[in-house]
Amino acid sequence: MFLPRSLKVKRSADEDESTAKKNKLSSGESLLEETTEVQDCKSATKETSASGCSLNEVAQECREPVAIPSDLGVANTSLGKDNQNTDEDSSLEEPIKSFSKLQRWAEPGEPICVVCGRYGEYICDKTDEDVCSLECKAKHLLQAQEKKKKLKSDQLMKAESQAETLLDTSYSYKDHSFILGLQDEQIRNLKLQLGIAVLGQQVPRPIIEFEHCGFPETLNHNLKNSGYEVPTPIQMQMIPVGLLGKDILASADTGSGKTAAFLLPVIMKVLKETETPSALILAPTRELAIQIERQAKELMAGLPNMRTVLLVGGLPLPPQLHRLKQSVKVIIATPGRLLEILKQSSVQLHGIKIVVVDEVDTMLKMGFQQQVLDILEGISHDHQTILVSATIPVGIEHLANQLLHDFIRIMVGEKNLPCSNVRQIILWVEEPSKKKKLFEILNDKKLFKPPVLVFVDCKLGADLLSDAVHKITGLQCISMHSEKSQVERTEILQGLLQEKYEVIVSTGVLGRGLDLVNVKLVVNFDMPSSMDEYVHQVGRAGRLGHSGTAITFINNNSKKLFWDVVKRVKPTGTILPPQLLNSPYLHDQKRREQQRLKQLQNSLVTGDNIMDIIRKHDKNNSQR
Repeated sequence: MFLPRSLKVKRSADEDESTAKKNKLSSGESLLEETTEVQDCKSATKETSASGCSLNEVAQECREPVAIPSDLGVANTSLGKDNQNTDEDSSLEEPIKSFSKLQRWAEPGEPICVVCGRYGEYICDKTDEDVCSLECKAKHLLQAQEKKKKLKSDQLMKAESQAETLLDTSYSYKDHSFILGLQDEQIRNLKLQLGIAVLGQQVPRPIIEFEHCGFPETLNHNLKNSGYEVPTPIQMQMIPVGLLGKDILASADTGSGKTAAFLLPVIMKVLKETETPSALILAPTRELAIQIERQAKELMAGLPNMRTVLLVGGLPLPPQLHRLKQSVKVIIATPGRLLEILKQSSVQLHGIKIVVVDEVDTMLKMGFQQQVLDILEGISHDHQTILVSATIPVGIEHLANQLLHDFIRIMVGEKNLPCSNVRQIILWVEEPSKKKKLFEILNDKKLFKPPVLVFVDCKLGADLLSDAVHKITGLQCISMHSEKSQVERTEILQGLLQEKYEVIVSTGVLGRGLDLVNVKLVVNFDMPSSMDEYVHQVGRAGRLGHSGTAITFINNNSKKLFWDVVKRVKPTGTILPPQLLNSPYLHDQKRREQQRLKQLQNSLVTGDNIMDIIRKHDKNNSQR
């Protein structure tokens, strides 16, 4: 009837009521007979009975699981101070909750009941959806029946037939007949106009529409419901490569649709797999992992046996461990929490068929790099690997050569340059004047378009600047950084999306991957520590094709980046301040790079200099 979800915390407020229910169970009495709660359940289902499902059917759904079978496995384990699982108190079992009012509200990151929004403690075995109680399961099944009736019978049969076919036969991607009909010159011109560059062997042609992939009807329907009308350039090339099972190293502008570009190959890869888990997606931050899981669930809705688990720090560990036991197909995790679970031997990764590392330039830096490598060591060597980011430094490309096999390199847009949808403004502002300049921007009616995202380089700076902005301007302002609890961070993100806050002062925790589509203005109060971080942070203002503005304060505190700023920002047409262009630090950095390039060029053997190299070699030998 139900697949139990989590290890439940026994609350003192429910103790007497739960004990009374257990006594009734032990004496063979039904919880749903001759009680006030039954009357509430009946009255709650009267409204739905008119929709085509009788009251007797609803009552039967409610009665069915009351006599809890011995193998149901609903655990009742108290959680210790460190959120660890203590088995000493797990000898008693709580009955499945009959009514939603008996269920608690969900904590951030926990499953949510599809009917009432409370804690989705159970998984409905008929739909794989999250529900909180018997009452909500009955309502959910009635809603599902109504939804099925509204669908045309031929569409429903076609969707079910395709789902069954995909489970019975292996999916094999082939170029669509329309794509095959295009001439090579047309494909080259298409890639050139879209800024698609590809390196590798046997690269498939880019798709023009999602229908060219041969997805099941349910997945095509989910794509449209999620707002994916036509593929973006990175999706056009990356999806067919991923569907062929090839390893990928991909880079594209921030907000260009990279998440869907790797989720679709993941879904098709694991749809036919029986071993679980079958896919692993790694992300550097909790917020990004939560966003990826949300998008994955939207695309997987209605597909058979497709379940996800979110493994991130900042949330209780026992519910995540219990979720892992529910035959989940896709793990979405941050490296630290996944390693913690692996050390407990609570999950095996030998069945993983596809691995995605999002924001790979951050994930393979010092600190994260060893964690990622430790995780990949526990996965069989025949898996498919996809590495994705907006920026791929040279060092990451070298490391990718060790992690990937016969991979295809995909680049969309100018390599490692800021998003073209973002208008960049670089201002020379000395440290004592930065607050004043920020207040001027926030008071400028042409520039100020809330919510505004202000980036600083430290947690204390975020708190202090947030307080100052609120006191001076009166704007609704809040700080965001890693010291905030997960509950606070989730509330801040929701407030940002709902435009509850006019200004958010954040460290780099909001700088990567997140789709903050309503952010039109970013202010880099402190210049980021690297140009890669700069590219990601200014990209928060240009998500999913929207235009935005990024204002960056720069002074001699960032002198090490002067030449990098000129190389990456000047090609976009941005006017740079004269203090930067005339700086002796800039000219010194430029001269050093030119010397390095000259030395590299002199070390290369060409037809023009080969005789000079031979003469120099002979001269050195004669002197010895």
